[in-house]
Amino acid sequence: MGARRFPVVAVLVLAAASGCADEYAASPEPGRDEASIVDALNQWPRDFANKDVAAVCSLFAPDVVVIYPGTEDRNYDATCAQFQRVLTVPDRTFTYAAPEIAEVLVDGDLAAVRLVWPLTVTDASGTVLESVRESGVDVFRRQPDGSWKIHVSHAFPLTE
Repeated sequence: MGARRFPVVAVLVLAAASGCADEYAASPEPGRDEASIVDALNQWPRDFANKDVAAVCSLFAPDVVVIYPGTEDRNYDATCAQFQRVLTVPDRTFTYAAPEIAEVLVDGDLAAVRLVWPLTVTDASGTVLESVRESGVDVFRRQPDGSWKIHVSHAFPLTE
């Protein structure tokens, strides 16, 4: 009877060990997590310039809340619809430069990023119509696949 229990116990021990290994692999590593977030933020203006709406929207979590003064809070669908409209305006080009990242704080599956987005709006001839610096705080949440997505974005134009 003892010999019959050994395979069952061995299987249970191996299953528990593999579960621990999976948990360890998914455990937070602040340096790597910060680098992933910074890479995603630096990729975003390139995706925006390429008018790749799917890639632009991929920075945001499905349950995102986007907050900007003078507008209603937006969810994922409303945010992506706005990007679609902005990226298809025929007589205007919206260009974001690389973000000026002041701070990235990672704690487990949450991260807060304080940053400034430089935005330039030009007309069809390339004349600058507006330059804005949008300050903000983005709260990122680690997704089930391990990626980092913005869960809350609060931005506002800087007055200088």
